[in-house]
Amino acid sequence: MKKGEQTQTTLMLTVFLRSIITYIFLLFIMRLMGKRQLSELQPFEFVITLIVAELACIPMSDTSIPLSYGIIPMFTLFILHILITKLASKNHKFNRFLNGVPVVVISPKGIDHRLLDKLDMNVTDLLHALRAAGYFYPNEVAYAIMETNGTLSVLPRSGFAPATPKDLSVNVDDSELPYPIICEGAFFCENLLLTGVPEKEINDLLEAHSLSKEQVLLLTIDKRKNYYLQPYVGDAVMGESICEE
Repeated sequence: MKKGEQTQTTLMLTVFLRSIITYIFLLFIMRLMGKRQLSELQPFEFVITLIVAELACIPMSDTSIPLSYGIIPMFTLFILHILITKLASKNHKFNRFLNGVPVVVISPKGIDHRLLDKLDMNVTDLLHALRAAGYFYPNEVAYAIMETNGTLSVLPRSGFAPATPKDLSVNVDDSELPYPIICEGAFFCENLLLTGVPEKEINDLLEAHSLSKEQVLLLTIDKRKNYYLQPYVGDAVMGESICEE
């Protein structure tokens, strides 16, 4: 084998081995970052994923660049991702700044075009998202919520909801949207105002179950005062009216 051919073979083998090492390390990093699918990524997670993918490509193809020049930045971004995720999970204000908040684009009153404008969406985009969710007519939808990861969550009207065993004996009344009042110990007073429920009734409900706000994983209430209470420790509690407690 000629010297030039030996050099080319050695170069190809080097690229082959660097690609395997980079792939294994990238797979390890992405595995540690979580199990979300691409469509479920939050904006900051999507940005980090794009950068990590670009960093992985450079040292694989260019043998003049040390492999550590790709691995070290990827590991740095992994640490940054962990720090941001932890901070966002502990600080709801930072989480809202980082990821935004869900937006109700369809309510029983109809489509809110002002919110669509804020989302840089038009009605065609909304109809496309509704069709992707399985609803071809806006009148089939009671509520449509644009989530922070860009997906559309749909609560259908009772006449268009998929049939369940419960529907055979009880009519489903899904005309009211449940609002998160307490989420991971954080109290959302603006959502409470939307329900029309006094804060005293919330305090009475928590007191009846010997809970503080910090001990509540999730509390949702709709305008009919139907509630779902899930403490950090213990079983979830559901009721048709807070006043019954």
